[in-house]
Amino acid sequence: MLNNTGIKLLAIDETGKASLNHPSTTFILSGLILTEDYLSNLEKNLKNLKTKYFHDPDIVFHSRDMLRKKGPFSIFGDLKIELEFWPEYIKIISPSEVSIAIVVVDKNKAKKLGWNDIAILRRSYSKILEEFTKKYLINSGKGKIILESDPQQDKYLIEAHNRLQGMGIPSEGIVSADYRNKMTSISLVNKLNLDSHVQIADGLAIMGNVFYELKINKRDEVSLNQIEMLFKDLIDSKMATGIFEVIV
Repeated sequence: MLNNTGIKLLAIDETGKASLNHPSTTFILSGLILTEDYLSNLEKNLKNLKTKYFHDPDIVFHSRDMLRKKGPFSIFGDLKIELEFWPEYIKIISPSEVSIAIVVVDKNKAKKLGWNDIAILRRSYSKILEEFTKKYLINSGKGKIILESDPQQDKYLIEAHNRLQGMGIPSEGIVSADYRNKMTSISLVNKLNLDSHVQIADGLAIMGNVFYELKINKRDEVSLNQIEMLFKDLIDSKMATGIFEVIV
């Protein structure tokens, strides 16, 4: 269970695009949740892993390039290296001090409901902030948001934040002052800021997509490769304390 003391950090990234014209079938917001006190442990462990495999503690992990074995991640063309790396990467996220938040929108279902890309973004950012507030802030500490910035999307996070500041979550008995007193800051960062928790949040989005496809029977476990099985097992292990919400 995530430590209930200290400031909670929610680092957010996404995979897919909210646009209905984009070929992605899902839009997923993913978050890594940990206490501010534990962040230095996470950063140290990730830097050690980067140094071990890439001889560069500041290389930026981008999960899509890692899975496609592009650029410096071409070393994963060697299956032995790839199968050694991913369990070590997963181990960094596995401790009880770390939890996850994943919010999924199936774009085909959203389209049938008449949603456009703005509706998808608004509902996704609102959901991840609401769930984080309900599960991690109200009965314990304060929180901070760190977002992998996208100039086309940032305003929807700010909009969701402002709505919670003004209205709270009435259905949960959470008033606006509760939220304002708990959520202390929002930071918009890019990859060159080298935030370890944001880089891991990026990877969680792809792991979340594998997990979602299993849940809707689009895939079965037999179809998963060894790396995808690791992803599935990690998400499974985090469900008791984490957030996994399918909006539609």
